[in-house]
Amino acid sequence: MVREQEIDDVLAWCESILGPVALLSDQSREHAGLRAGTYHLRGCDGLYYLKVHRDRSHWEHEVHAYERWAPVLHGFAPRLEAVRTDEPLALIITELPGTVMEDAILSLPHRVQAWHDAGQALAQLHTCVAGSFFGGCRRDGSPLDAPVTDAVSHLQGAFDDWLTRGQRLGCLEEREFTFISDVIEMLPVFAGEIPAPCHYDYCPPNWLVDEQGCWRGVIDFEFSRWDVRAADFSRFPDWDWIEHPELLDAMIAGYGCRRDHRFEQQLYVSLVLYALAAIVWGMEVGYRGFAAEGRHALSVLAARDGHYGP
Repeated sequence: MVREQEIDDVLAWCESILGPVALLSDQSREHAGLRAGTYHLRGCDGLYYLKVHRDRSHWEHEVHAYERWAPVLHGFAPRLEAVRTDEPLALIITELPGTVMEDAILSLPHRVQAWHDAGQALAQLHTCVAGSFFGGCRRDGSPLDAPVTDAVSHLQGAFDDWLTRGQRLGCLEEREFTFISDVIEMLPVFAGEIPAPCHYDYCPPNWLVDEQGCWRGVIDFEFSRWDVRAADFSRFPDWDWIEHPELLDAMIAGYGCRRDHRFEQQLYVSLVLYALAAIVWGMEVGYRGFAAEGRHALSVLAARDGHYGP
């Protein structure tokens, strides 16, 4: 992922910030589409993570989020220590104590409580500031691409992009395309939604819990962006909402939003969009298992006729 000489250069930069450091381990998650390397460091005064980015847009997203958004979580997100603006782009963050929730062995009641607490924290993130456009932003907050200010147009563009890519690959069945086209007709339910600061990968692989199973915070803001609030209730790579809808119910309860028809439809559309993205992206990068899971999720949603629950 990162060449040896580059790591040496970045570690030298770390030492200019932190003093002598020891590289404890390479924590990079090996998966298709990996765009950053993550390294665990010991400094003179504590433990840190070094993140080295290959994708400038992801670096821009993450730095902006750690500088502007994460502080509102009051200790439930790492603290940004330093930013490297030379190639390779990098950042140093403090270690947030805890175990990745995906790897923790928890009883269902503990999982439910953790999802509830994650929802409470998400409400703080979404309400810390209102945005003026949808999509990714640079470190200074300016849009990465031509700004889209209307939620419906933003989501229409996302569906169009994934459908075009899927058709190019020939990976969507006719019935799936027809179903997604019908769901797109529901997009007006997002009319008037204001851009919210979204983590955009808000799920157990990026949540931490302590030894008692209590939720301790969220990491990895590299996908963060301005989006509709429902986006952060829909991107669950383990498809938890299918087998354990009580988990997502608990998260929504912790968040404190009204479970009205409008919200239920927004959630449904967002889950369909994520399932579509899983199919297409999984086929693009050769992650066929993920694509198959997305296809299953899409079939489950098609059978539920506009509502995420059974």
